[in-house]
Amino acid sequence: MKYLCSLGSNIDPEMNIHHAKQQLRTLSGDCLFSQNIATKPVDIDTNNGFLNALFIIDTPLSSDELKQQFNQIEEALGRDRSDPERSKKDRTIDIDILGLLDERPDVPDYLQSLTTELGLAS
Repeated sequence: MKYLCSLGSNIDPEMNIHHAKQQLRTLSGDCLFSQNIATKPVDIDTNNGFLNALFIIDTPLSSDELKQQFNQIEEALGRDRSDPERSKKDRTIDIDILGLLDERPDVPDYLQSLTTELGLAS
């Protein structure tokens, strides 16, 4: 199954996105990443800007299994997933499944410019 996913970081973003991409490639040899773009924080009070990217991953894992793998990568890179306020705080890495590629998942507005790179623009 092919999933469209996003990743972002606003703590040492260049380093953390690089490490996340390395770990994601160990999950699947079939990952296609967009370029990284600088974005403003959304729904978080911080002065730290984000780096974000989109990627397509081809894997036999279910979405629940894939999210578990993403959570492990986030934790390995220093994200505290047990903190109930984690979505409102700066983060080393955030990896999200947007949906199955075949189902044309919604892409946040601030990442729309990256869809063309992945051949997804309509």
